[in-house]
Amino acid sequence: MKIIITENKINELIIKHLNSMFDVDNIGWTPGIDDWGNEVNYAIEFYPDDYEDGRDNTLFRWYSEDYWRSEETETLSPVFLKEMIDKSPILEFEDTDKLEQLNSLFGDRWKQPFIDWFWDNFNVPVKTVE
Repeated sequence: MKIIITENKINELIIKHLNSMFDVDNIGWTPGIDDWGNEVNYAIEFYPDDYEDGRDNTLFRWYSEDYWRSEETETLSPVFLKEMIDKSPILEFEDTDKLEQLNSLFGDRWKQPFIDWFWDNFNVPVKTVE
């Protein structure tokens, strides 16, 4: 038997699943830190609960285009840097268990609903999820 689910319904299902996976009210964030210990506005770390408790449990890291133009990346290949700038802003999953769960349940269909969910919850733009 073949079951057909509309794109709208699958997106709603993915959003519901994301809401059950992540306790948005208890996700904190902190600005990125450059090599000299200064806070930067081109990177953000998202973590569960309190930062000290979540330090080893980073959920995701966000990088804007400016991250790839900073002094910290000057030793990277220009081709790689262009690719990363084109993909930015990037949200990189650090919690591999949650990433594997999303991939096993939804393939890569979860990525656009996740981008929308992330914007709705954190008001941070994302172009690419990795």
